[in-house]
Amino acid sequence: MKKGPINCINILCLNLYDAYTMPKIVCGIIGCTSDENVVPEVLGGLKRVEYRGYDSAGIVVAVNGRLEVRKGAGRIEDVEKRLKLSSMKGKTGLGHTRWATHGNVSDRNAHPHISCMGEVAVVHNGIIDNYIQLKEELLKRGHKFRSDTDTEVIAHLVEEELKAGRDYLHASLFAFKKLSGQYAVALIFRDMPDLIVGARKDAPLVLGVGKGKNFIASDAIAFIEYTDKAIFLDNMELAEIRPERIRIYRMEDGREVKKSPVQLAWEVADITKKEHAHFTLKEIHEQPLTVRSAFYQDPSKLRDFASSILTAKSVFITGAGTSFHASMLMAYRLRNEARIRSENFLSGEYRQFSQWFEKGTVVVAFSQSGETADVLEAVREAKKKGAMVVSIVNAVGSTLARESDIALPLNCGPEIGVAATKSFTAQVVVSNLVVDTILEMQGSLRNRADEKEGEILSRAVERVLECESQVKELVSMYSNKPDFYFVARGYSYPVALEGALKLKELSYIHAEGMPASELKHGTLALIEEGTPVVAINPSGENHSDTLSNVEEMVARGAHVIGISDEASKQYTHFIMVPKIESKYMPVVEVVPLQLLAYYMAVERENDPDYPRNLAKSVTVK
Repeated sequence: MKKGPINCINILCLNLYDAYTMPKIVCGIIGCTSDENVVPEVLGGLKRVEYRGYDSAGIVVAVNGRLEVRKGAGRIEDVEKRLKLSSMKGKTGLGHTRWATHGNVSDRNAHPHISCMGEVAVVHNGIIDNYIQLKEELLKRGHKFRSDTDTEVIAHLVEEELKAGRDYLHASLFAFKKLSGQYAVALIFRDMPDLIVGARKDAPLVLGVGKGKNFIASDAIAFIEYTDKAIFLDNMELAEIRPERIRIYRMEDGREVKKSPVQLAWEVADITKKEHAHFTLKEIHEQPLTVRSAFYQDPSKLRDFASSILTAKSVFITGAGTSFHASMLMAYRLRNEARIRSENFLSGEYRQFSQWFEKGTVVVAFSQSGETADVLEAVREAKKKGAMVVSIVNAVGSTLARESDIALPLNCGPEIGVAATKSFTAQVVVSNLVVDTILEMQGSLRNRADEKEGEILSRAVERVLECESQVKELVSMYSNKPDFYFVARGYSYPVALEGALKLKELSYIHAEGMPASELKHGTLALIEEGTPVVAINPSGENHSDTLSNVEEMVARGAHVIGISDEASKQYTHFIMVPKIESKYMPVVEVVPLQLLAYYMAVERENDPDYPRNLAKSVTVK
């Protein structure tokens, strides 16, 4: 097996994305402190993390003995036009792009927020569970609030601690200790204009180490243009950031923690659209490369990962959204080929399964971002009960990767589009490598050539991308339809779920994915003349049964779009996909569905990179 560049940190949208990836409650944070004006860095970083939330945006800078704030509802480009963010100047600043949780989308609820006396400015990602009680106490002490958010209490709490005579670092620390919930927080101060204080609890925060300037951000992607050196804060850590130094402390006892920067393995070009109209389309077209890159795994780590499953007392596999669909495919192969009983569950429903977590249990977690709150909560519960946690994740520096006993990377690079595409196909590849390694250990699979498999799969994805013009024609026919149905059987069923999810996310059309075997149990009642149905139906044992279901739907007026390596006259429309090993069929089957969702969004004048009400990573519950 070929060994790839696994020694470098390859971060994906901390969903980065997931793609960090997803309910989606998340905000983008960027801060910089320097001996020069930092507004270009803050505004540029803000634009790169906009996928994390785009309800509103704002910037604060410390300048001339005051904190200057400009913020408003809307996309960053709209706020920039209205408020001229780029004309601000300051040597220390914070930026924020919001996905609303507490308080409606409005200018007053946009971040940053300022304390009563204008001493402290705060930006925040997460949810403060006890903000109502804290706010009531602060109101009694004479504080006046200007927003409906939970975030604003943080600025007032720090101001109270400063009034008590604490220094800036300890005032922040004492304030953070009063917070209950999940948060990544960054603060700047009127009277300490070269200081940023940041802290994290169950939400991602990363520091960038530059020359004469240092950064804090929710994603390393925010500062990658300026530095490729990063320090990842662990849970319950606080950072003191100045232009010339960074210090990190444990929030529990204030003890300093020594951490060395790691080098990020990206090019700035990876986070540009290049010649494509949208990141989503670029990332769909990157898949011939990214599915091949996913094969580059450390052989010893892959074998350890497989061995943990093979020797486990029980196996649970989990994920959320698109990652859950990929995890379903792994569970299917483990049960049907490796004969390993595995339970598959949505991470947000882990409590239904946690009673079975114990020593000898292995929990396999799928995530693109490695920061999804439901996934992290599930794996932490598993570890607390003595289970082993192994993960398949794109963000090597993420919380999930660091908290896993073994983590395998996707190697697919940053994914900026909110709807996961290349991360899904990479997850399918990596999970197949794990299952194949298990089959090798069992003696039922021999002479596997991963490099050759990667080339074959890459070429297959290139061929299926040639259906793009055909997909555009289908979009012109069906873009006004209110409902779509996606059906499949067996190993292709998760692909039907993924196709429906993509269409919902990007086009805002109601879409439902289901097993073809379930049509007679209710769904046929919804099929009428002209209803579009996508049938994912590869050749094999389920092919004829699914064709029978297609015939039933056509008889009731459905227009069926067949996705298969085998044509049939029963389809109203047909998209041919290459015939490839069955374990990789989901990779080629999903590409036309991704294109369908993308072009449907464009036809309906939606922004496919920023679907409404969604953001990339679900970092709070």
